[in-house]
Amino acid sequence: MENKMYSIRRWRAMALAGLIGAGAVLPAGTALAAGPGEGPGITVSPGGPGAAAGTAPAAAVNTTQDTAPANPNAWKKVNGTYQMPDGTPIENVIARGIDVSRWQGEINWSQVAADDVSFVMLGTRSKGAVDPFFHRNIQQASAAGIQVGVYIYSLATSPEMAVEEADFVLNLIHDYPVSFPVAFDMEDDVQAALSKEQLAEIANAFGERIKAAGYYPMIYANDYWLANRLDISLMNYPVWAARYSARPVYQNPVMWQASSTGRVNGISGNVDINFQYTDFSPVIPANTWRTINGQTYYYQNYVKQKNNWINDSGSWYYMNGDGLASKGWLNHSGKDYYLDDSTGKMVTGWKMDKGQWYYFGSSGELSKGWINDKGIWYYSNGQGVMQTGWLEENGRRYFLENSGAMAKGWINQNDQWYYLDSSGVLSKGWINDNGSWYYSNDQGVMQTGWLEEGKSRYFLKGSGVMATGWREMDGAWYYFDSSGRMSVGMTDVNGLHYYMEPSTGRMAVNTTVDIGGISYQADGSGVLSQIQEEGAGEQTVTGTPDASQGGSPGASGGPGAVVIPVGPGV
Repeated sequence: MENKMYSIRRWRAMALAGLIGAGAVLPAGTALAAGPGEGPGITVSPGGPGAAAGTAPAAAVNTTQDTAPANPNAWKKVNGTYQMPDGTPIENVIARGIDVSRWQGEINWSQVAADDVSFVMLGTRSKGAVDPFFHRNIQQASAAGIQVGVYIYSLATSPEMAVEEADFVLNLIHDYPVSFPVAFDMEDDVQAALSKEQLAEIANAFGERIKAAGYYPMIYANDYWLANRLDISLMNYPVWAARYSARPVYQNPVMWQASSTGRVNGISGNVDINFQYTDFSPVIPANTWRTINGQTYYYQNYVKQKNNWINDSGSWYYMNGDGLASKGWLNHSGKDYYLDDSTGKMVTGWKMDKGQWYYFGSSGELSKGWINDKGIWYYSNGQGVMQTGWLEENGRRYFLENSGAMAKGWINQNDQWYYLDSSGVLSKGWINDNGSWYYSNDQGVMQTGWLEEGKSRYFLKGSGVMATGWREMDGAWYYFDSSGRMSVGMTDVNGLHYYMEPSTGRMAVNTTVDIGGISYQADGSGVLSQIQEEGAGEQTVTGTPDASQGGSPGASGGPGAVVIPVGPGV
């Protein structure tokens, strides 16, 4: 880590000043497990991170000892199993990886990936600024197919400082595909005097911030700090344990930093070798939302989505050029969509905006023209606005209710009745509704009263229903056949003959009429009797009744019967 040179200089200065004994300085060839990748591979170090001057314990020496292995297969896989420098197998390893920082300089990541390196933990900060190789490393390592995690060497002495460090990391990584943990390396001299409780508060502040953003926090520490300085039970985060050339004493770490003198193709000089023991895929999902500094992003296969549609649990969102969920109106590829104002979720179905209704189909696209929603028809204009009232479309008229639903059947507008057929088209002319006939003029207005149509006359009741059979109006009787036509001249009804005046259609009563040179007497009920020559009695005129015609005067439906209207207005 970046303080390795500082620690070496500090210990040497203290030794020269007589503040510590020479025995406190470890033998040449001993490397300091002072953090992942921060140091340049210097092999002279103090007894252990955080050890007091002149008091380096034996455990610290064992923790940090790391001489270059004589076994050429050390830390490599042989017959499917990784080996220690002494040739003993390292069991239960999921993958081998490395951690790097500016000390490794430029790296050929394609060669690294080809040399059995599955993951890398990248240093984020150096000398108070972004590691100068960070952006290059994370871009090229990801492109080479290596899974990437990150770490920060902490200088925090309070929870507030730890949160600032977490924000530094989050602002740095949120544009990159991070598929491994975010590690907190807490071992600097500025933290050595803090209690375990204080260190736990600092670590938890960092971890909670990282976890809240949707990443997976992890604690990095060497065996000495794990045994003497930290109380992991107060932190509840997984541990990345460091102990060189010997298995860590700490039980069940998720990762082990095993050596600082590893060699990997594509890297000049030494590099830290790490082994993974825990599968992180269940806790670091490839597809997930992350909220950083109040901004929410979506990652698909660990990659932040930009200028792209994404589907999360069946709901669609559009992530803009900044990776944020679009909200409100969106025009994409010439099509209009609406994204929920609070969540960004793509709207389907009806949506009101600024007092206007719009309909979005199952694909989310704004609908225009005719819309069928659950069997009901609606119409939206060229801007997608749902229409109400009268609609002219392709030479036809329709009426859309206040709800937007297309009307069918009878409607009343401004005290006028109109009829819309089963397809919603305004009907004109003769209309048959449930067996009753009506008539609408050229504007579609239902007619009542007398109707001249062609050479025939009809009568439409107050309800609009076409009259048939006998009907009394203004003290006179009229007869309308089964087709509704007003009868004129000699008329047969149920075997009886009547005479309807040709000019008015009125039934003749109490009068004599001449029909074809034959005289008839119309009695008070209008029934005709032929007037015989002197000496012969009167003969009532009979004929073949038409069963389809109305009843006779005095019978149901004839003169004197009560007329009950049916249809509009009843």
